[in-house]
Amino acid sequence: MTSKKVYYQVLRDESQRRRVLIWWARLHDQTALLQQIFSEGAPPPLPPGQRAELRRCHTVDDVLMTEGFRNLWFTMGEETHRAEADMLAWGIVAGALAEVRQHDASEPFAAAMGAQKDKTGKPYVSELRFAQLQKSDGVDSFLRRCRRSIALLGKRTHVTSLADGILQWAREHQFSTSSPTNQRLAVRWATDYFTALAQYQK
Repeated sequence: MTSKKVYYQVLRDESQRRRVLIWWARLHDQTALLQQIFSEGAPPPLPPGQRAELRRCHTVDDVLMTEGFRNLWFTMGEETHRAEADMLAWGIVAGALAEVRQHDASEPFAAAMGAQKDKTGKPYVSELRFAQLQKSDGVDSFLRRCRRSIALLGKRTHVTSLADGILQWAREHQFSTSSPTNQRLAVRWATDYFTALAQYQK
């Protein structure tokens, strides 16, 4: 199956995407993926307690206090550490990616939400839940709804596509950044979601 191209708005630097994927692979003890990324000298998995601790967090503030988050934060380098709001955004990333069990690079996160579930004629994530995710009014509700969507996907999705979407959501909601309409997250995600939906619904 041909993988669908992912268009990144925040993680445009391939080295940043690589660092996110390596952190996720270490968190989930994905030895095969780490060996694929590193021809030799792959870093060891992170202690399993770090993943468990992240998954127990109910709020983004809780996430920021974990060792797993600190590993991600310092892994990303100084260019990431611009403001307190950046830390909150990366906290959502850490809390959400702790729930992803399998990296699926075949399609972006939003397209996976709109894909057909088990030939039922219905998407993995309903249109109502998709709309609620888009309209989340705070970091904790957005994290909670991201986790719910990940669960509905069977905890399998595109790791860096999800991370990029989370970071863009945070920028748009916390910094009120203005982007061209076609580059805004709501438009990008809706395009991917409803394009996937149209492939099996008439």
